[in-house]
Amino acid sequence: MPTAAWTVTTRSEAATEAVARQLAASLPPGMALLLSGDLGAGKSVFARGVIRGLGVEETYLPSPTFTLVNLYAAGRLPIAHCDLYRLETPEEMDGLGIEEYADGSGVVIVEWPERGADPRFGEPIAVRLEEIPDDPDGRHITITATGDAGKTLLRKLPGHNHAP
Repeated sequence: MPTAAWTVTTRSEAATEAVARQLAASLPPGMALLLSGDLGAGKSVFARGVIRGLGVEETYLPSPTFTLVNLYAAGRLPIAHCDLYRLETPEEMDGLGIEEYADGSGVVIVEWPERGADPRFGEPIAVRLEEIPDDPDGRHITITATGDAGKTLLRKLPGHNHAP
């Protein structure tokens, strides 16, 4: 299935957050963002950018590493921000109530989706963050989509490219 892709390099946390805000500006309801990357790659920074880009003005936006889910209703769309790092089995996601946010009413942001979220969301946008060697603040960010809504969104962003 053809994908749309957007790749960008950032050199600071502020720049990574700005990329996320840019993506969030056009996010439609019902979208899931699956954030992957090594520990410390910038997933929480990217998530904060999306949350702020959707209009949440809270100063402190912690990663839900211990709570598993943080919910935000004050922005343009309701948001469920999940961190699945501590899960040991995909079944532990049951009962968190996040699927309803990606069924048309809001946005779901999932850090560590490989811990159980991948099959739960039909056509999510995948965000891969990678540290740049010898540049502690540098990140390569690759955003891909296979679903129509995600591809349409990515095509609006500057410098996107298509990949087979």
